[in-house]
Amino acid sequence: MAATTQRLRAAWGDAEGRRRDILASAERLLEESGYAALTMRAVASGAGVSSGTVYQYFGGKDDVFVALTARRLEQVQATLRDVEREIGIAAVLREILPQVTELWRKLGRSAPQWEAKVLASGRRSKGMATSASVYRETLRTLARTLHETAETCGQTLIDDPALPHWVWDALIGVADDLLLGGSRQGRVRAKRLIEFATEAIERSIVAPG
Repeated sequence: MAATTQRLRAAWGDAEGRRRDILASAERLLEESGYAALTMRAVASGAGVSSGTVYQYFGGKDDVFVALTARRLEQVQATLRDVEREIGIAAVLREILPQVTELWRKLGRSAPQWEAKVLASGRRSKGMATSASVYRETLRTLARTLHETAETCGQTLIDDPALPHWVWDALIGVADDLLLGGSRQGRVRAKRLIEFATEAIERSIVAPG
């Protein structure tokens, strides 16, 4: 633990580095033990700082949680904005699948808590509202990228507001299989699963004709 803490610790006065250390500690806790393990004391210990230092950056564990999910979703958005539309829908999905898989690896165990706190209706903190906005923007960016890619490739997508939600959930399902190795039990290689799944998603959202 001491070696890990030393490796993570940012230089004194490096506020951005200190914030990264805190988030890295929190992400490890979530990946290893889920949301219940995410305490400010545990986050501070993993980052090699005091609990008071963590509170200088985040108001509480929910704020840390929100920052982690937002950061991962923004990475997906960036890839979607930059990916070449000419490569086709299935290839676009393959471009973001590694990021979706890493998001699910790090935060998937805490998905029920995130959904309950961020996606559920009702009163939410400013941070939770921000995380919900980032999630909605991720789906909008996904929808926009898919439509632009389809148009570039001479295709038309099914006109349905559920489309980006279905695609996102399908990618999460593929990520879950890759992480748990379900398809490998049937002797299906990961590469083949990814190819089949992304091509199947493309077929499911392209309008016939």
